[in-house]
Amino acid sequence: MIIEIYLYFGACDLGFKIMFNLNYLELFILNTIIYFDLFDYPLTLNEIYTHLFTGGMEGSSFSLAEIEECLKSSAKLKKIITTKRGFYFLKKRADIILTRQERYNLADKKFKLALRAIKFFKFLPFIKLAAVCNNLAYSNAQKESDIDFFIITSKKRIWLVRLGAIFSIALLGLRPPKDKAQDKICLSFYVTEDNLDLSKIKIGAEDIYLVFWLATLWPVYERDNFYQKLIESNYWLKKYLPNWQPVWPSLRRRIEDNGFNSFIYKCKEFVLNSIIGNWLENFLKQIQLKLMAQKKKDLAILEDKRVIISDSMLKFHESDRRLEYQEKFEKKRIELVEDL
Repeated sequence: MIIEIYLYFGACDLGFKIMFNLNYLELFILNTIIYFDLFDYPLTLNEIYTHLFTGGMEGSSFSLAEIEECLKSSAKLKKIITTKRGFYFLKKRADIILTRQERYNLADKKFKLALRAIKFFKFLPFIKLAAVCNNLAYSNAQKESDIDFFIITSKKRIWLVRLGAIFSIALLGLRPPKDKAQDKICLSFYVTEDNLDLSKIKIGAEDIYLVFWLATLWPVYERDNFYQKLIESNYWLKKYLPNWQPVWPSLRRRIEDNGFNSFIYKCKEFVLNSIIGNWLENFLKQIQLKLMAQKKKDLAILEDKRVIISDSMLKFHESDRRLEYQEKFEKKRIELVEDL
């Protein structure tokens, strides 16, 4: 079957038509392996199934057995994809198996630092979820990388939570200086409990980076079942990853409440869930805005999706590389298919 598809480079207007001499399942498998190859990450058969990327084509669900059979029998995929030691990857990329193993060991160390920070966060009021995100979330961290958190807060308390979180990592010596981010905590993305649908920050129709960013989030700490609420608010994710299921972390990589910190948390919320808390939220907002770099505020005014500053979302990603990875993904896919 010949598949005719329009490719779009992220938010750009560079749309063009290309004929893919692949069936749908072959294309979806190729999509998945190419994307993770951008991050030097070979996949197991089960991971290909879980992260099978359909590009938003609804009703495109395939079983694990169908994927395995396609990998075994597709002459076209065999020209592009190979397997070794239980991993699938693009040809001439066998070296990334060792890279994945090395990064897993690095990730274990970084997760311990993340858990150390969360042990402080759980005493802060109004935090509903703290999740590790980006490459560390799926144990693919590089040595020089930092530790990125995504945080959900109570509504009308986002500025209070942000300051409390910053003070916590500063006390632990984990706040990144300008010249070195390695093994430091990056607190650059917060949303409130009433603003959980992240489709509004997509760049372009597809935004493959955001899809996998959300799918690989690792919920280290939550209250009131907010990880599930986040997933339910972003059910559009299943259009792109129909086989994907939410993550349920093992005890080794999550922090849970105990009676003592739950009591402290409830007392703080009781006191601050009042006129005093409203005044403090507004006061801390003004202080933080005054101290914030002008570049961030300028990008937010321009409604640049890299930086968003509001009372329901704080997103500080001046170096947001989503469009870059979208273009790399499309370019690599075209190169490989044209060689068939």
